[in-house]
Amino acid sequence: MIRKHYDGYNFVGIPETGITFRWGKNFKENPYMAPWPELADISISNYCTNECEYCYRSSNPEGKLISIKNYEFILEQLTSNKYGAVFQVALGGGEPLLHPDFNEILEITKEKFNIIPNYTTSGKFFDEKNIESTKKYCGAIAISYDPYRDLSLDELYKIGSNLFENDIKANIHYVISEKTLDNAIEIIEGKYDKYFEMFNAIIFLTHKPFGRADNQDSIKSPDKLNSFLNLIDNPISKVRIGFDACFVPILMKNTDVDNNMIDSCECGFFSVYIDENLNVMPCSFCNNDKYKYNLKEFNFEDIWQNKFLDYRNSITEYGRTDCGDCDKLSECRGKCPFFDELFLCEILF
Repeated sequence: MIRKHYDGYNFVGIPETGITFRWGKNFKENPYMAPWPELADISISNYCTNECEYCYRSSNPEGKLISIKNYEFILEQLTSNKYGAVFQVALGGGEPLLHPDFNEILEITKEKFNIIPNYTTSGKFFDEKNIESTKKYCGAIAISYDPYRDLSLDELYKIGSNLFENDIKANIHYVISEKTLDNAIEIIEGKYDKYFEMFNAIIFLTHKPFGRADNQDSIKSPDKLNSFLNLIDNPISKVRIGFDACFVPILMKNTDVDNNMIDSCECGFFSVYIDENLNVMPCSFCNNDKYKYNLKEFNFEDIWQNKFLDYRNSITEYGRTDCGDCDKLSECRGKCPFFDELFLCEILF
């Protein structure tokens, strides 16, 4: 068990299960931020051969790969003499499994820095070695899937079966968009349960118009969105479901989900993003260079403790300007500072 206790911030993490607990001065109070991030989202490459039409990073076969030296440098920066290391890292890209040093990256993360690695993959490039490394070092992984990816349900089932048989905990990451909402509704209705039964859960990610993804597929239809939200409270599917932080405001406002069990946006407050060029940003969807700082120019402690102050202040001010007298305001960080399209509350109210 990992414990961190500081003024106004308390954290407990259990590496074996990935379960974390966080509270402020007491159990009823939420801390404003962590003195050191709990999670770091790290892009180890922008290399990928899939070329999905809405890849938010526009990854391609010419994408850059991070070096082992730079990766270790990042983890060194993410380890504080006072606060210790981040609890876990989420590795992405690009396609992580196509990085030639992928297995070594997992080993270094866990064995040298005692940080739990997780990663998201298309699932198309598993081999015996990376399955072995995943089982040995990772807390969990995620497979990207939706009906428009180059991956059939039968292929997804085979991937899930392989991971399950190797005792690897895996989720499905499914992007909810205007185009996929109908299919997402069918998923919660249990239509595809037999294909998902080997997975731990389906995590719905909100579409962002970034990279190769455009605004055309941002969620716009109130009827579709309402149908989806109504099913969340009474799902027919037996598969567990979860959501990314971008979907939390509408969950708080329009479902019976216990708000004590979900977090508002953690980016820049409890988590951080670092890309393969050593750029540090509040999140991987940051589209404002004002909040981008390079580790070759600034050390991470300075970035987290000082440079991100402008970002946090902007969230406190800007994020709530369109929320009026919403009764969830004290629990929600409000509107995303990067994409107006993610303000789903505006669609329904």
